[in-house]
Amino acid sequence: MTKVKLNDTELYYDEFGSGFPFLVMHGGLGIDHTYLHPTLDPLGDIFKLIFYDYRGHGRSGRPPINTITFEQLADDANELREILGYDKLGVIGHSAGGYVALNYAIRHPKHISHLILIDTAPAFDYMEEIMAIVQNKKSTPELIATLNAPVDPTIDGFRNQFKMLQPLYFYRFTPEVEEMACKVIDKMILNPELAALNEILMLKYNVSSQLTKIEVPTLILVGKDDFVCPPSQSQRMHDSIPNSELHIFEKCGHYPFYETPDEFFRVLHNWFKKVHLELEV
Repeated sequence: MTKVKLNDTELYYDEFGSGFPFLVMHGGLGIDHTYLHPTLDPLGDIFKLIFYDYRGHGRSGRPPINTITFEQLADDANELREILGYDKLGVIGHSAGGYVALNYAIRHPKHISHLILIDTAPAFDYMEEIMAIVQNKKSTPELIATLNAPVDPTIDGFRNQFKMLQPLYFYRFTPEVEEMACKVIDKMILNPELAALNEILMLKYNVSSQLTKIEVPTLILVGKDDFVCPPSQSQRMHDSIPNSELHIFEKCGHYPFYETPDEFFRVLHNWFKKVHLELEV
């Protein structure tokens, strides 16, 4: 658990595992990395996982909010890579972390070895599909109102909004899943100002025309029932990234590492082993 100074701020990071180095980029914006650590720790036998909080997030520094863009977050990640002493490393991005990961792959192609994209998208231009999925889930009027409401500016208010929206993120939102999700959210360091900024940044985000530039082995994972980053968006990335594989998890929403962990880790392990066998041939 360490902080490093870079690009006029500080980044907090934590390392786990002893294998091939991978930067882990969390979702949000406005949340931190803790929902992924220790959740992804079973990958520590093949990966050295470098979990970190973006600028303005979690335990990292608080630079001016106007310095926070997906491009800058990708550049921060590249600076962190250099400080840690790696010429190349792999990148894992979940949800909005995929926006950062894709920007990293496009902006710093010489310094990425592998790309793993989990329930993310190459642009945010499919709001009609999101709302259609929400309606098909038979969401309550209260849930839809919360989804459409502006981010509550208070930490407690934002935390409650986040909890209220969780039924949309899972295939089956049982009492056990609800208890788990609430525990995860309760331990997060939240920043509602950045969650509100995310709604602005997403409208400008679109790297779909640049996906063909990504040449590294890429694994694209998505839950079939994901409402915010549905399989159509994973297919879109798969169609454009030359050296990519796509896996869709049945009966799963936005968090395959929670809902289908055995399949999730098996698919990821098998893909990584296969990629390295192909490189050795």
